[in-house]
Amino acid sequence: MFKFSQLNQIHLEITNNCQAKCPMCIRNIHGGVENPLINLTDWSLDDYTKVISKEVINQIRMINFCGNYGDPLLNNNLLEMISYTVRITPTIQVIIHTNGSLRTISWWKELARTLPKNHNLVFAIDGLEDTNHIYRIGTNYKKIIENAKAFIDAGGVAEWAFIRFKHNQHQVDDARQIARTLGFKQFVMKDSSRFLIDKEFPVYDKDRNIKYYIEPSTDSNIKIIDKSIIDNYKIILDKTKIDCYALHLKEIYVTAQGNVFPCCWLGLIPYNSSNERSELALIKEEILNQYSHLVDSLGSLVALSGFNNSLKSIIESDAYQTVWHDYWNKNKLITCARTCGSIPEIFSSPNDQYTSREVINESN
Repeated sequence: MFKFSQLNQIHLEITNNCQAKCPMCIRNIHGGVENPLINLTDWSLDDYTKVISKEVINQIRMINFCGNYGDPLLNNNLLEMISYTVRITPTIQVIIHTNGSLRTISWWKELARTLPKNHNLVFAIDGLEDTNHIYRIGTNYKKIIENAKAFIDAGGVAEWAFIRFKHNQHQVDDARQIARTLGFKQFVMKDSSRFLIDKEFPVYDKDRNIKYYIEPSTDSNIKIIDKSIIDNYKIILDKTKIDCYALHLKEIYVTAQGNVFPCCWLGLIPYNSSNERSELALIKEEILNQYSHLVDSLGSLVALSGFNNSLKSIIESDAYQTVWHDYWNKNKLITCARTCGSIPEIFSSPNDQYTSREVINESN
């Protein structure tokens, strides 16, 4: 693993709270009820300055406010966190991911003024007024567009990220044109990697009754897991060569609980149960067992806590520096094989979901 002096970027979850109920998100059960394994956690400004210290900010090139479960805009300290960071390193790159259906117009204008020149605000907008809410349950398309316009008009740099499904695939070109008109700098269209067993994903109400189904776009190349893959996953895993993306990026991920891992995929494992199908129970159990062994090998979650230890001491620890070779080459982690493996049959790799990315406004 790389040394602290090589650390280039940090992916950070300052809250695991979100007002949306996207049915494929692990923080809820098919859009119906919240995942009982997740306890809401918000970072204070003191938490942030302790973990993301001056030493850390002076070391890194980029910080990414995103995470597995939460929308960073629900943390009331976000603007102060950005201000603190930019005061130390004005040239740092700041990236924020959001569903965009939060806060007031004046807040969005202040955000644009607070961010450094080198920034990108990624709006997750999966369709237009009649379709965005089908997946982004609990969001309001008109409010999102108003917020995006206020942010861009105030000097903010924005990207429209569009997940393509069967119900919104006919709107990609229209969404791209709206993004261009509003002044978005980039438009990204991608397919979801979260269809595993079949191509119909049920969306539940609060009583866990099926309301409707989410389906992939008709021309996406998703990989469905069949019985032969499930029965032979260990053979497939053994043949997979893992090439860690976080290692190439020189990146770490810090969870809402303050725990440090190479990437968000490892950070989500202990909460990833409610959305899994029974056919995957054996693989899910093995993933949890591997996670438990990994954490033990790293010295426990206490040793990985950025609230209790400096990021430098965690990264430079003997365990963090040495255990990965074993988990990438011998006792291979299924999660790592899925996200950074050379043989993708075991899962549809999340790194394969990006279909197109284009700059639509050069002037921003």
